[in-house]
Amino acid sequence: MCDTIVVTKENCRGGQTIFGKASDRAVNEPQPFVYVPAYNHLAGSKVKCTYIEVEQVAHTHAMILSKPSWIWGAEIGVNEYGLCIGNESVFSKEMNVTEQALLGMDIVRLALERSKTAQEAVEVMGKLMERYGQGGNASFDTVFHYDNAYMIVDEKEAWHFETAGKHFWAAKKVSGAYSISNYLSINYPDRMHEDLIANAQEKGYPIEGNFDFAKAYVDWESPINRSGLLRRCCSYQMANKPGRDFAEEDMIGALRAHYSNDPWTDGDSCVCMHAKNPAQPEDVTCQTCNTMIAVCRGRDTVMWGPGMAVTCVAPFQPFWFDAYSKKQVFPYEEMEAAIEQWIRREGINRAIVDGRIPVKEYQKDMQEMEKRWFIQVRTVGESQQERQTLCDSIADEAEAFFDKWLSYASKTEAKPMGSEDFQAFWKKKNSELGKDRRMAL
Repeated sequence: MCDTIVVTKENCRGGQTIFGKASDRAVNEPQPFVYVPAYNHLAGSKVKCTYIEVEQVAHTHAMILSKPSWIWGAEIGVNEYGLCIGNESVFSKEMNVTEQALLGMDIVRLALERSKTAQEAVEVMGKLMERYGQGGNASFDTVFHYDNAYMIVDEKEAWHFETAGKHFWAAKKVSGAYSISNYLSINYPDRMHEDLIANAQEKGYPIEGNFDFAKAYVDWESPINRSGLLRRCCSYQMANKPGRDFAEEDMIGALRAHYSNDPWTDGDSCVCMHAKNPAQPEDVTCQTCNTMIAVCRGRDTVMWGPGMAVTCVAPFQPFWFDAYSKKQVFPYEEMEAAIEQWIRREGINRAIVDGRIPVKEYQKDMQEMEKRWFIQVRTVGESQQERQTLCDSIADEAEAFFDKWLSYASKTEAKPMGSEDFQAFWKKKNSELGKDRRMAL
């Protein structure tokens, strides 16, 4: 389960569109930031995605990806042209649960590699859906099939793209404050698969008046749709800041939002997702494993992200395509080191759940540090050298911050949160953390 938000430039303080996404995955699934350089490819070559091969293109663009370690594709990514894409799980009446094809994360990466603009990405994704389709188990440690929705954003425009089954898709251009979550929500598409309406008519899906894609194809029997509907209402409300004064800090606040009295152990309507009591069938056992925002300004796009799980305790560090700390954004060939860093930082979340870090004191310390970083980024020069120096300095400060709190936790007596079932869940997950080292490159 995930949430993605865009606030287009006319609603933003700096006059630049802001994109943000929280990626909710299995609690032990590493999802670090990795840098993939641009490549030229041989004519006729193919690329192996998570499950299938597809035809390669002559040139692929450079990208920074928030990438589940075992999946070829990415949950979130930005390419060198400032194109941003994030995906969501959605559940339609057509869902493909039998055939392996492209995962939604593969489509994110393929579109970022092959597109310079949001509109071009819509074209690429539509063709990928029609030629190869989507399908396959998308879970790190269980079996979980789903369709996908995407937010596709560049400095000039934003598109919402949704899928149903192996090949069907619909897309809508959006503006202002807009968010998506884990249910189909495009009503009247601007573009769609040419057989989308005919298929709905043939299957007897509800069609009254103007074709409503979500009404026709959504599967309301999936309980995740209901929680996605609630979270989308909440994130949309937070994105609609009055006065056209939305800024990066507001996007981070929206991605950290909780709508529960106890977000750590109760309820599943939080954008910042915490794994809940597995003894309760309505509760979730995933958590937000990484988060990313981007201030969209083409090749000069600035990104922010923690490179760790549970957004409300994850400090956001800045990076650019030409300036990033290698303690935060890892070269593609160093995935093992990237996994190690993600696991190390996950120690913060586990220590809080175990009652060995006082969360409010920790968050106060983190937020004061972030405030300094925002001031520094807004005043740094445009040269690569100045930005690189800043990224390295911030990364060193972040590492010292983690060292301080992990040391504190190592010396503090545990007072675990939650019920016995909740504690047993985390004890099991802690014993398994870091053991699954599958990597897709």
